[in-house]
Amino acid sequence: MVLYTILTFLSLIVIGFIKKFMSLMKFVTDLDFLHDYNEKYVDYLNKYLGKRVNSEEENNLYVELISKSTKAQRLLGSDGLISYKPAGAGYMYNNYQILVNTVQALRNPSLMSEEFSWVNNLLIMKMATYKDIMNEIRGDMKNPLILLREGVQFFVTLPIMLLYWTGIMNYTTSYKLSNNIIVKLLSFIILLIGFISSIITIVLGWEQFKGYLEKFL
Repeated sequence: MVLYTILTFLSLIVIGFIKKFMSLMKFVTDLDFLHDYNEKYVDYLNKYLGKRVNSEEENNLYVELISKSTKAQRLLGSDGLISYKPAGAGYMYNNYQILVNTVQALRNPSLMSEEFSWVNNLLIMKMATYKDIMNEIRGDMKNPLILLREGVQFFVTLPIMLLYWTGIMNYTTSYKLSNNIIVKLLSFIILLIGFISSIITIVLGWEQFKGYLEKFL
């Protein structure tokens, strides 16, 4: 029984490690995308902004920035949504998608100026945030207790993940539900019960513990 308990905990730790590793790889992929997008965005600003250059190279770069702007905006998350008042306007936009709208104005920059540097700054800040998160994940991958918690949480949130994988639920909703305080509390309770029962089982032995459990129930 002791061996079974140890193997169970080791399995949960391995699952937690895999979960953290996959999360790290996702952030690495997203960071690479933002880095590449920002480089091309800055390259366009330096070469073509306000110069009315009509070339195949300019068109290819512009099309790429436009076609990937939705994904870049999504990766910026709430950082890319601002309260925005156009120059000379008497009204304000809330939750304004600064990247998507600014990129669309690259060929008509007369109405915008500061916005172009805003997008570059937001991309740089978001990349820095991603790097901090990745460093935190790397630290978590070295902590067996955190990996054990992640392994337990994997099984607790498995129904939510199945809804996401089958397309019934979108990623944002599944992420919010998986990181809900109730889900985390449930994971903690299961982990605590597992620890206590494992210690009691090791100290008393399985048969004696089962006898106590049957009397209790």
